[in-house]
Formats: sequence, C-alpha cells, structure tokens
Amino acid sequence: MKRTDRIKLDFTRNWTLPGKARLSRWFKPSDQLKSIINNGIVWLNNEDIAIYANTNNYIEWTILSSGTYEDEINKLIRVSLKNGENALDIGGNIGLQSIRMSQCVGSTGKVFAFEPLNHLQQKFTRNMLLNKAANVKLFPFALADEEGEADFTIDTNSWNQGTFSLTGQNQGTEKQHVFIKVADNIQEVQDLTSLALIKIDVEGFEFQVLKGLKQTLQKHRPRIIFEYDYHYWLKTGLSIEECCSFLESFGYQFYQITPVGCELISNITEIEGGNLFCIPIN
Repeated sequence: MKRTDRIKLDFTRNWTLPGKARLSRWFKPSDQLKSIINNGIVWLNNEDIAIYANTNNYIEWTILSSGTYEDEINKLIRVSLKNGENALDIGGNIGLQSIRMSQCVGSTGKVFAFEPLNHLQQKFTRNMLLNKAANVKLFPFALADEEGEADFTIDTNSWNQGTFSLTGQNQGTEKQHVFIKVADNIQEVQDLTSLALIKIDVEGFEFQVLKGLKQTLQKHRPRIIFEYDYHYWLKTGLSIEECCSFLESFGYQFYQITPVGCELISNITEIEGGNLFCIPIN
C-alpha cells in the first residue's frame, strides 16, 4: 500500500474531528489501494461488525476510510431496539443497518430486510453470513402502495450502487426486472406480534412504501427512520408535506437527524434534506 494511502486512512479512520465521514469522500482510493482492498474485509470502529469491501462502492469506501457509516442512524437503532423486538429494513443495500438491528434484537427478535437489486442482494447475503446474522430474513423485492412489476435501470458506473431509475436514460446502465409488493399484504409482516422500528431508504419512494404500511403503522406504531432527499422526491412527484400529514394521522412527531442528535421539527415546511426520525406521541 502506498504511503500516501496509509496516511489518508490513518487520518480519516483514527483522528477524531467533526465531519470526518464527509471529509473521507474526498479521499477516493488510488488504483493500488483498490487492488489491495477489493474483495477484502473491513471493520467498523467501536462496533463488532465486519463488511466485505469494494472501493467502487461509496458505503464500503466510507467505512474503510472513516471507520463508520451513518453513525447517527446506528445510535438511533440502538436506542430504539432491544432484545426480542422486531424491525424492518426497507432498502437493505449491503446490509449494514440490518446487521446493527440484528445485534440489538438478538436471537429472539427478527429483522425483515427488503432489497430488490440483484447485485446488492449478493453483497447483503455475504455480509449476513460474515456477521452470523441468522435472525435476518431478506425479501428480494421492492415495496410500494400498489403491487406490480417494473424495470429498474441501474447505473453500473455510479459510486452509489443503490441508485436506480425508471427512465433508463443514464449511461453505463443495465436493467433489472423487479417485483413490487405491499408490505401490509406480506404474510410474515402480518404475523408479527410486535414491531419496534422501520428504516426506509429507497431513493425517493419512501412515501409510497409508508402508504403500503397503513395497517402495520396502525397496529404497532413503530418508530420510523426515513430518508428525505428533495431531488429524488421531486422526480417521483411526491411531497414531504403530504407524507408528514399522512404520518401525523397516526400520531407521529418528527425530528431532523443530525450528527449530534435529533432536532424537533415544529414546522414541516422547514424540513431539510437528510434523515428524519418519527416517534408516535399518543
């Protein structure tokens, strides 16, 4: 490994400073480092988790270079779940959040993960086996408020391998035929006697997923973490105000997730991009 690569990794992984995870994205790997790390294993700082690495994947490179990924989500998962509880990870990607959930709920709890993209399903399964997350079940399809099928166009050159399009206008793309289900109609979800947490990260389709969870929200009233990206939501024609109004009908209150905690959102129009934390208050 080049000396400059070692310095970069030492700086971003082991130094304590604000914003180091964001800083790490500027330290893209050299070709030599790619050849050393690809198909290897990296571990997270202060967590008993290991991940198979590929430096062409933004999440895996961030873990390698900074020692963590979405640590604020990790903290919310760990304060929201306890042994024996159940959780949904919708948009499972490479499986990091599912592993975190798995560790919290233990052998008597369940984690149901949903990931429709073939290349991520393979990464997800390998990482579950590596971390012995036997209480995680992967469902290989997408979720929405109506059942059906779709052709997802995957940008094979994207550093964020979880992105997809329904238009197929990107360069360097391949198509995957995806089945779409409604969560409320899935037998395993219906059979849950409790549900403590739902995490959703599905590239702008979060509201459709939530609308397909009406019965589940009413029955269990779980805490919810979901991503709001204005540009993704704009493409899908969805409104964060409408989404929050929908959740308010179930008694939810909203918080903006930040690196140091969660800020109460008193005015929905002031919601910024990022991850939101929703807690039932009555």
